[in-house]
This record gives sequence, structure tokens and C-alpha cells, in this order.
Amino acid sequence: MPEVTESARSLVAQRLVRRVKWFPDLPLDAFDTSSLSPRDAGLANAIDHAVARRWLTMRAVVEHFLSRPWDNTEPHMQAILLSGAAQLLLLDRLPDHAVINESVEWAKRAVRPKAGGMVNAILRKVAGVRDELVDTHDPARRDELPRSDGGAWRLRENVFSDDELTRHAAQLSIPRPLLAHWISALGRDAALQLGRHGLIVPPIIVSGIDDDSIGPAHMQPGFRVYDGVIEDLGRVLAAQPGARVQDPSSAQPVELTRTILPKCIMDVCAGQGTKTSQLARMHPNARIIATDIDDARRKVLRTTFANNDRITIVEPGDLHNHNGQADLLLLDVPCSNTGVLARRVEARYRWREETIDQLVGVQRQIIADTIPLLAPNGHLLYATCSIEPAENAKQTAWIREWHPFTEVAVASRWPSGQPGDAPTTYSDGSYAALLVR
Repeated sequence: MPEVTESARSLVAQRLVRRVKWFPDLPLDAFDTSSLSPRDAGLANAIDHAVARRWLTMRAVVEHFLSRPWDNTEPHMQAILLSGAAQLLLLDRLPDHAVINESVEWAKRAVRPKAGGMVNAILRKVAGVRDELVDTHDPARRDELPRSDGGAWRLRENVFSDDELTRHAAQLSIPRPLLAHWISALGRDAALQLGRHGLIVPPIIVSGIDDDSIGPAHMQPGFRVYDGVIEDLGRVLAAQPGARVQDPSSAQPVELTRTILPKCIMDVCAGQGTKTSQLARMHPNARIIATDIDDARRKVLRTTFANNDRITIVEPGDLHNHNGQADLLLLDVPCSNTGVLARRVEARYRWREETIDQLVGVQRQIIADTIPLLAPNGHLLYATCSIEPAENAKQTAWIREWHPFTEVAVASRWPSGQPGDAPTTYSDGSYAALLVR
């Protein structure tokens, strides 16, 4: 890995200061690295992603060497210590002296001159606690830091807690309440499997391309793992009609509609249009009306489908003009994202029991508000990227209880793949149910 310039590390640290202040409600803002060279931008993104994915792990390691409580440590210091620890423990081939020296210099400038001494002392202890890389992580050990490749750093000290739940939460960077929730609902082994899945850096999975040169075939037929240069991906997709980046779990809901023949489809939580494109390809004789409540996403939809005569993007407030027209209504509703925590790492920190209750209410409101769009005998496709029963099967049971629907088909996918597994085994989690009036 090439050496990172100070400007790259500085940009990451400045971003992390803002995110420390927001934590655990990390915003989903894009990281603007346009001021950096392509090489430095790539490495700045690597540091930023490493911290986001392993925030609680890095905090636990740094806190082990701190003489003060973490919450009493000012945001600028938290930011540079998280960044430095992530580089030393998660990113290979970065020289320790470069990581430490530039972190110290940033602390002197951004915090105060004497802050450099504290950063130097802590990061040298972090670097010094590494013993050796081992091929397999033993979750019973307090002196191991698991890595995304299935191995672990064996440490020279018992850095992690002797309390099992607290230890696993820190090693996997899963908030303790969320891990406890999974253990209660699923059992210890399944909960830890979910947590380990979240360590994986997900591969880029594409569909609609049957070409060995793109990358190996995924275990799910019709998909491939893209292993080319990321800058070439747009060109590759543009050269293949119908090609798209999509995880198999994201594609699964629309597959439930393969046997029906809708003339009018409405996609009212369309996001950036991945399922919209899939619907258009699967149902070539249907017209599609799509929207999203988010202005930025709706702008992307308009750009994406500007030259497609079959797809119309409308304002959310204008949906009522199409009441009674939808032969197929897709509700890919906002959810907890617990099936996609490896991809949407910020979602794990935002999780709360009360948030699930709020989301269930939002989902039911969307359902109630959009049912009038359905034509007689129309189909409702309800979908989430959650593994929570409250957002999935219990919601479709609620639909059937309060509205005249019959369940036609259900599909759910558990997140697959563990650290060290081949990328072709990876998939997110999802749920979908097709209902008919």
C-alpha cells in the first residue's frame, strides 16, 4: 500500500471530528475527497471505512491505554486516536512511524501543542500491543482482534473485557444492546455469526452479465463478483444492457413477481432505482410510475430514467392522481437495515429498540397511505432489508389482518458469508412478501 500523504490523513481526521460529535447517530454523508490525488483519495477512503466498520473495536483498544474515560476525551483527540488505531491495526503495509508521526503533528496543530505527546504515547502502545497475525480468530480470547479476512491480531495484553457480551460487542463492533437483542431472539451462536458477517468488506456483485472476464460466478445463479478496476465499472455496466450492481438479496423480492403480468407498476420507495430497473426488465410490457420521498434520490431517479419512455418519475404528493391503477405496488420500505449491516455500517450504531417501534409505525403508515393506488385484484410486494420479525412477517400479518389481502409468496434471505470465505458466498439479508387483493 503506497504511503499516505498528510493531507489525506488530515482530511480523514477533520471528517471524524464531526462524526465523533454525532456518534452513535452517524450521518450517511458522502466523503468528499476531490481535493486529493486519486491515490490519496483511495487511502483516505480506506481509513474512513475502516474506522466506520470497526468504531467500537478501535475505541476499546484505545480506551485500554487511556488514563481518562473515553467520553471525557475531546472530539479532536477521539478522532485522531480512532484514525491512528485503525491504520495500525486494520490497514496493512502502512509504516508505523508515518501513521504515528502524522497523527502527532495533526494533534499539535488541531488540538494544542502538548496534545501531540498524548497521541504519540497512546498510538505507540497500540502499535506495541500487536504480537502476531493468526489465521483463525478464537472468540473466547480476550487478547485477539478479529480481522475481515478471518484471521486476527494476537495481542500482548488482554485488551478486551472478561465479560463475554461486552467482549464480543467490542471485538465485532456491534453495540452491546443490539448484540444482546440478537442473542435473546436468535441464540448466542446465530448472533455471533451475524456479528462476524458484519466484519466483511462486501464485494461488488453484478447481475445481467454472463462474462467470465468480469469476475467469478456468484453462488446465486445470474450474479457475478466484479473483480476488475473500480474506475472501469461504469463502462462495463454501460456496455451491457440490463446490467446492474445488485446483491442477490436485493434482487430476490422482485423475483416473486415473475409469474404475474402487470400493466402498471408503482414503485413508491424507489431509492436510486435498482429495483425499478429490475422491474422494467422483468416486465417489458408494463409502464412504471416511481418516486421517493427524498429529494436527492428523486433527482437521481429522474437522471437515471430520463430516456426511458416506460418509466415516469413523479412527486410523492402526486401519487393520488394514480389511485386504483397499480397492478403491482412495490413497497421497499425504510427499515432498520439489520440485513445489510456489512454494507451500511453506520446503521448498526443507530439501532435502538425504540427505533424498531418507530419504523414499524412508519411502515404501516406507508402501507395504509398507498393501498388506494392498487387496482382491483392488484398485487402488493412488501420488502425490507431487515431480519427483524417485527418489520417482516409481523407486518405482513398486520396487512392481512386489517386489509383484504391473501399472501401469495414469501422469500427471506439470511446474510451469508463469514470472514475468510470466498466473496462468491457473500450476500446480504432481506425479506419480501407478495400479496394479492
